[in-house]
Amino acid sequence: MKQSIKTLLILGGVLVLFSFIQQPKTWDVPAEYKSKPNPVKKTEKVMALGKSKYNQVCAGCHGVTGDGHGVKVKNRNIVPVNLISPEVINQTDGEHFFKIKYGRGVGTLHSFKGSLDDEEIWAIIHYTKSLAK
Repeated sequence: MKQSIKTLLILGGVLVLFSFIQQPKTWDVPAEYKSKPNPVKKTEKVMALGKSKYNQVCAGCHGVTGDGHGVKVKNRNIVPVNLISPEVINQTDGEHFFKIKYGRGVGTLHSFKGSLDDEEIWAIIHYTKSLAK
């Protein structure tokens, strides 16, 4: 009886731990963000800002070309999204904004709220979309 309870407690603890690590395959973005257009006009200055910020905070994981092969993820159990894949490029700017600003949690994209302002996030979105061309 004691062994059964101990086994159940251990199994329960593992399941709780796994629930914090495992992320769902889909990433639900609130409707108000899905339809939100990029309010920052795409200019040379904005593209330069987007490139600069991308290289500072994104390229380490997502790679300089956006392919998901950044130097920070080599020899780690992390698989960043390929930003130049059609399924990512076809997401709206608002979806990208929400994901960058609010993140997803441990082991995945973390929140950049507080470390990037909104204009910088929108500039990064313009820049990353240009990587696919």
